[in-house]
Order: sequence, then C-alpha cells, then structure tokens
Amino acid sequence: MEDLYRFSLAQHIEDLSEAHALRLLRYEPRFPESEFWWLDKDRDLQGKVFLLRKGDRVRATLRIVPVTACTTEIEELGLLPDELKGDSTVWELGRLVSAPSHGRDLPYSRLLFGWASQWALANLPIKKVVSYCRGGKLSGFEASGAKVVAGPYAIPERGDDYYTIVADVAEVVQRLSGYGFGPLLEATAAGKMDFSMEDLIGETRVPSGSGSVGQ
Repeated sequence: MEDLYRFSLAQHIEDLSEAHALRLLRYEPRFPESEFWWLDKDRDLQGKVFLLRKGDRVRATLRIVPVTACTTEIEELGLLPDELKGDSTVWELGRLVSAPSHGRDLPYSRLLFGWASQWALANLPIKKVVSYCRGGKLSGFEASGAKVVAGPYAIPERGDDYYTIVADVAEVVQRLSGYGFGPLLEATAAGKMDFSMEDLIGETRVPSGSGSVGQ
C-alpha cells in the first residue's frame, strides 16, 4: 500500500544497502570530497540501524551505537563529553537522513526519530543519546528534548557551525507524545511496526517553528 508507513530494524544486507543508498543520496551532494558517511559503515554492525519505508522505498534511516561498543564517530572526532565516556546506557545517534516529504505526507525524519526512540526505550539498555548536528537543525532536536552541551565548532571538510547535543530518550518520547505523536508511540510500545495514514494523520502535529531533525 502506497500510504503504509513501515518501520523496521535492518536485519539483512539488503536493508543496510537501502540505508546506505539513502545516505549517499543525501550526503554526497553536500560533501562531494568526503566519504565519512560511507567509510564508517562497519559501525552499523555495532548498533541498530532503523528504517522507515513508505510504499516500496526507504524514506528515512538512522543509527544508534553504544559509546562502549567501539570508537564511535563522535568520539573519533574528539566531541564526546568526558562524563559520557564508558557509560553503557549512552548511545551515539547518527546517520539520521530522510527524503523530503511532500503535500499531506508526514515528516519522515520526525516519525522515525519518534518510533526509534520508543522502540529503543522499550528494548535496549539505553538512557541517553549523544550526537552532533548543524546549527540549522538545532531547533528540531531541541523541540524533541535535546540539549546543547558544546559548540559552535568546526568539523574539517564539513563546516564550522556544528554543536554537540545530548537527549534523555524518555524525555524525547514524552515531548513527541505531547506534540501529537502519542498514538504512534503507544502503538510502537505495543510492538506495532506498520501504520496507515489514517492511523496518524488526525493526531500528528509538528510544533510550529520546530524544524526537522537530521544531520
């Protein structure tokens, strides 16, 4: 069904290939001289990669990796706050990219962020996520409960308007529930993975001026 939103975790190489293809589509035009988004794909195997499909296409993907599982990207960049190092309940959030939504369609990045947050809270030993983002994406993350802990700073080959953010996953779920994503999150907690437009369109609203989430 074209209007069916399907959430899942990557289970097979085909799933990861679809996630990599969307990363390529979104990152390569911005960073044509850099392969940072491709060369770290081994980290996918150390964490969880989430996908949102609509129709027959992946429309959004994100990844979370425990900061204790490997040298995460944020640690490799020297941006992991000292107080979070070695904490197995802290996971790095990264590779959050989405295709543009159009017309009456729902915001893919926000839907996947909400679904993945609720799934992770119910199924993983996770309390916080840490990440970095561009200044233009801060409002979306802050509206979802993230707090800025460092920045602005430069990341070589990417720009000089980046910030480190930390979010309590339970607060993310609570915030998004308050914005009208409650039916999605409650159904996710009960194990639901497929949603029709009718399941969501009457309930979901994005706060004015909140922006989108993504890197």
